[in-house]
Amino acid sequence: MPWPDAHTPVLRNRPVRLGTDPARLSRFGDDVWHIRPAHRDAHTQVGSLNLLAFPASLRRQFRTVFLAVLDHPQPVEPGGRQRSAEYIGIGSMPGLGCDLQLFARWMHGQGLGRISDVTGHDLDTYLSHVLRTTTSPGRKADALGAVRTLWLFRDVLPAACRLTPGFPWSGRTANELVGLRAVGGENKRPRIHDDTMEALLAWALLMVEQIGPDIRDAWQEYTQLCRGEHPSQEIYSGAAGPRLHTYVDFCRRTGTPLPGTPGPGAPEINYGHVRRLIGLDDRSQFGLAQKRWLTQQNVTVAEHSTVGAITGQIQGRPWRDTPLTVGELPGLWRRLTGALFTVVCYLSGMRPGEVLALRRGCRGADETTGQLVVHGHRGKGYDRAPDTPERVEPTRPWVVVDAVHEAIALLESLHEQPHLFPAQLRPGSFRPSATHARTCESANRDIADFAAWVNQSFCRADGSVPIPDDPAGNLNASRFRRTLARFIVRRPRGLIAAALQYGHVDTKVTLNYAGAPDTEWLQDVAVEKLELVLEQISEDARRLAAGEHVSGPSADEYRRRVSGTADFPGRTVISPRSAARLLASTDPQVHHGEGMTCVWRPETAACRTARLAQGLPEPAGPDESECRSTCTNLAFTDRDIARRKQDLRASQANAADPLAPRPLRDRAAAQAERTAALVHRHEQHRTEGDPA
Repeated sequence: MPWPDAHTPVLRNRPVRLGTDPARLSRFGDDVWHIRPAHRDAHTQVGSLNLLAFPASLRRQFRTVFLAVLDHPQPVEPGGRQRSAEYIGIGSMPGLGCDLQLFARWMHGQGLGRISDVTGHDLDTYLSHVLRTTTSPGRKADALGAVRTLWLFRDVLPAACRLTPGFPWSGRTANELVGLRAVGGENKRPRIHDDTMEALLAWALLMVEQIGPDIRDAWQEYTQLCRGEHPSQEIYSGAAGPRLHTYVDFCRRTGTPLPGTPGPGAPEINYGHVRRLIGLDDRSQFGLAQKRWLTQQNVTVAEHSTVGAITGQIQGRPWRDTPLTVGELPGLWRRLTGALFTVVCYLSGMRPGEVLALRRGCRGADETTGQLVVHGHRGKGYDRAPDTPERVEPTRPWVVVDAVHEAIALLESLHEQPHLFPAQLRPGSFRPSATHARTCESANRDIADFAAWVNQSFCRADGSVPIPDDPAGNLNASRFRRTLARFIVRRPRGLIAAALQYGHVDTKVTLNYAGAPDTEWLQDVAVEKLELVLEQISEDARRLAAGEHVSGPSADEYRRRVSGTADFPGRTVISPRSAARLLASTDPQVHHGEGMTCVWRPETAACRTARLAQGLPEPAGPDESECRSTCTNLAFTDRDIARRKQDLRASQANAADPLAPRPLRDRAAAQAERTAALVHRHEQHRTEGDPA
């Protein structure tokens, strides 16, 4: 196997992002390899491979190793379970580089000049060396795994770069070698507390509807002024001097103060914003004589330099008493971005990275159902690679609610960049926004900054903050999905409403729209459902034992299911996957709704029959919006009847309202009659076990 040429492009066998300049791609002989162009995600920061960190005597060999890893799929290890033809991800390369750097330095310390000189005894010595380091067990396992990766690529390396012994430390996994016990796939991210999440979402929606448009308009005005494209600048022409005279005449004629900044005693003229207002770019500067002349014109100086106007309201009052200042705009832009990210990420069920990768024009509607969708790319998968002219990864749709579309529309009006969440506010060479999106870390900072700003700017009269701190720690977008899963299951009416309102992110529709199951999401929902089902079983059984009466056509089946499930002895749940299996075997399919309980049987469900008659997909559970009073799945507990009695009083009051139109009074009277009959039947058969 020949040694590579120094001018060989290191990403020659990897797709690179569209728009990448081939002349700027790293070459084999470079001391630093920039591999970021081969990573698909615009929001992810990928470190470079620094070859200078390797001992000089071994540098060429490890360059060759890295080129082989970039060029070829990872071979399957003996007895391994990897997919065939799977390349090591670009995001994993910096970690592999650090781990092999540790091995190279150890080799250098041992006087080993070639990788092929390493013996089985040397590998055992290296294992002892790694075990003695002070790093975490996980890092130790990674270091040993890197040596195994080096061995796997031996067939595509020159002789000097090949590990000649057999598969290193065969018979034990890297975790076993370092004493690290493998953990299950449980999502250990804590949910965001209900009080915190509800307040955060409420304020984020306020940003979309009321506050955000004002920030957007101010930012657009500021951007136009910077570019010299604002209509107010049309009256200015020529050099700085004539423009200044025209501007001062305008201020005197209209009573407009000069833009200012807070000074030691009084406001000072903001010359930078004056230059902006009269259409001069950043390269133009006022001379001392021009500044002196401007101060001598006896024109009032404002306390701040403001842009835009306040039109949004909170509880009938403007959300702010004064216009926005130029100095505030960058911070407000980031806070607005944090709020819009919260709306899109939380209400769509998308992963944070999937949201950050969204592009302009991603809104749409399903041609068959009319449901609103957002088109994006999946955020996980070993075969993900940048788009190329020959291969473009197809988008997948997420079904969303109106608020998500509104947030995206506001984002698209904030800037002209291709990504909804661009990396930078202003043009720059570091992570330019034309090809990069904000990182997850930046999005988390934006969310925290948004919440802190709300609490500082809108403190309640009693001194409490609008968005309370989360007991589990800092707000983090990676916690949104699990929090939403809890909300879907726990919101009023519990599981019976799982296909309503936020049903677009529940299991069935997720499967339909993704084409393949989003397993992490399904597992999160399963865990939340299992917790609720077990709590509900316990409460229902306790009430039955205390004498709660149940009536209705499925009363006996209700008692049988609750009593039978309550006797379940329990089982240890060690992973979300086992939670899904346990849920399938434990769930009694008893759903408590608004003044009714559904003892679900698909074959006798009136709501299922109604949906199928309309050509709608078969439901996975009850749909209360299609519930029929004649359905044989219905049962009524004392709790349901208590709610029906409230409804009865309301209907009777509406029927007796002399100011209500006659048709409304008649309808209320009919509702009262039906409800009274239902309550009467329940009370008439209160003896335990009597049919209702």
